[in-house]
Amino acid sequence: MDADAIMAEVLADVEFYRNSGGGMTLSGGEPLYQQAFALELLNRAKQMNIHTCVETSGFVAAKKFEAVLPAVDLLLFDYKATKDEDHRSFTGVSNELILANLDTAYQRGNDILLRCPIVPGLNDTAEHFAGIRALDEKYPRIRGIELMPYHDFGNSKRPSIGIAEASSQLRVPTATEPGQWIEALNGLGCQKVRIG
Repeated sequence: MDADAIMAEVLADVEFYRNSGGGMTLSGGEPLYQQAFALELLNRAKQMNIHTCVETSGFVAAKKFEAVLPAVDLLLFDYKATKDEDHRSFTGVSNELILANLDTAYQRGNDILLRCPIVPGLNDTAEHFAGIRALDEKYPRIRGIELMPYHDFGNSKRPSIGIAEASSQLRVPTATEPGQWIEALNGLGCQKVRIG
């Protein structure tokens, strides 16, 4: 789809956005990997007074990331691991650029919702929860923190697209674990946390 076709879809629901407070969200994959296209859509939405949101991993070249910030009303910003070596192990990349981009967005005054995917046995650790709390303390203006429990909804599709079976390391949380994560973060003084 080109920008005109996408904006036609967005505009079809503009009255709904105005009544609900919603708007246009770019997500993906990583929508900022197509930075020029994303920026065109964001700017067009802003010109029409439509709220803009970008869901991002933050792993985007700093200049490209900075270029979109003036056109973004809300960032849904992923935070997957506190320790750099854990982030490298889980995702294949360092979290250094990600944290730098988070800091840039905060310093520029962007509205940020920190989204923390949590995988039991992988990053549901006291150390990672302390890292989430440290970000909450460092960035007091962030809108909130959403813990995103791991789910395996896509596993059945893996073979049909040539991807190996899911790692046995990954498991869906029990019914009580998300509540325990909230309690752990509340115990650290992190009050604006919820399950997303």
